[in-house]
Amino acid sequence: MKIRLHKNATTTPAQRAYIQNNPHLSVAALAKKTGVSKTTIRRWQNRIDVYDRPHTPKHIKKALTPIEEIKIIICRMAFRAGLDDLLQITDSFFNITCSRASLNRCLKRYHISRMPKLKQSVPFHLKDYTGTYLYYNCFHLPSFLPDKPPVVLQTLLDGSFRTFHAKYAATAHTFISDHIQKFPLKVLGVIYNDPVRLIAEHTKKQKYKNSSDSTIEQLCSKLDITCFHMDDQHADTKNELRQQMEKIANQPDFEKGAPTWGTNEALVKQISHYNFKLPLSLLKQKTPYQAMEAHYGNFPNSFKHKPTIS
Repeated sequence: MKIRLHKNATTTPAQRAYIQNNPHLSVAALAKKTGVSKTTIRRWQNRIDVYDRPHTPKHIKKALTPIEEIKIIICRMAFRAGLDDLLQITDSFFNITCSRASLNRCLKRYHISRMPKLKQSVPFHLKDYTGTYLYYNCFHLPSFLPDKPPVVLQTLLDGSFRTFHAKYAATAHTFISDHIQKFPLKVLGVIYNDPVRLIAEHTKKQKYKNSSDSTIEQLCSKLDITCFHMDDQHADTKNELRQQMEKIANQPDFEKGAPTWGTNEALVKQISHYNFKLPLSLLKQKTPYQAMEAHYGNFPNSFKHKPTIS
């Protein structure tokens, strides 16, 4: 008879049968005779068979909901983070707990499992020791609330140390200029993508067309900093997101009266946790502000003021 044992098995079926058929012997005596630990003896004494049990996981993790998938993709687009960091970010911001494999499958479904690094998508060096560049994104999201306009989420990512800032329903000009004014590093430029509009076609307004582009360009010109427009967002990703949004809105059991995207007050706490307490693998397990503070010790001239860790 062909016997298949687990590669780390320390006993054979014959030894296990011997353990079970000699209850009069003490655990210590059986361990000495078979050459295994007392824990192994007790394990096989408590079983009724002598065969290995399956070693596959007994508990299947819950599947991601459509809203959770969309939030993960928004995080991926805003942070351009790898899998390990993205796991932490989605848990920190949206309390989404999933495995690394399920996260990767989600990214593949939305055609965004592979993204070029930010430094590979711009024609200049992001690692500039005289300052930093900010990566800007804008998301137009359906509120899912009766008679409420779409929610506008603005995000800024520091290209050097991955510090993050975001706000709901803010104009691009005010949002970016206020952050640049308070940011400790000297800002050399703004990198931006086309706005991601995940609202139904009939709710889009023509006045939104290219308005953010001109606003950002005017702001950069006023501040005398570089302005660079990227276009590396996959069209299939946006289409998949819009289709998913429409499916959610049409679900009969979907709670349309419940807020989906959170508030600015909650966002402030989540951003603070990310910037000051979340170690990132990309930063060699330092938090964004720890990495920035270490850089200040070597290149203080690239800062407007010393970064403080709260």
